[in-house]
Amino acid sequence: MKLGPQERNTWYIFSDHICIEGTEEENKPQDEPETETTKISTTKTGPIKLPGYQSTFYLSEPIIEGGHFSWAEATHNGTRIPVNQSVVEGIIKIAKSMEEVRDFLGGKPITINSWYRDPVNNRRVGGASQSRHLVGDAVDFVVSGMHPSQVHKKIEPWWGNRGGIASASCFTHIDARGYRARWTYGF
Repeated sequence: MKLGPQERNTWYIFSDHICIEGTEEENKPQDEPETETTKISTTKTGPIKLPGYQSTFYLSEPIIEGGHFSWAEATHNGTRIPVNQSVVEGIIKIAKSMEEVRDFLGGKPITINSWYRDPVNNRRVGGASQSRHLVGDAVDFVVSGMHPSQVHKKIEPWWGNRGGIASASCFTHIDARGYRARWTYGF
């Protein structure tokens, strides 16, 4: 099929020129936060090994030095260890972004519902087959004192083309896919 005034069949789209809207029908994630998630502490808990890194990491350590989000929050208290180094890098990338989100929202405490999900857990909780949680650069979260729709409304224009934002009645989703994507979960 030919398109356009010159009847071309090859088109190029640049990420800054598009906005993805909508999501897979079955994308209805119901991942609950770990009830006893290890928070950042000077007492080291839960040594873990991360692919591609020689050092030992601790669940109680911040992902970013001086940050507010722990490896426990990113790995569901150590039950979801990344499968490779690129997932670890995705976690670090969105951790930096989550620090920006926290600052942008006035330093309000943030509870993580879901961060990294391995393929088995992603299917179990009802995540999309191409979920950004699978590559570590997506977070579902709740901001203390703010309804998720308020969070979405406030950060959407600020986030711009850096990635996806979605809202549900019980959490806000953000990811660092590198192009604009917007949707709602419908619940």
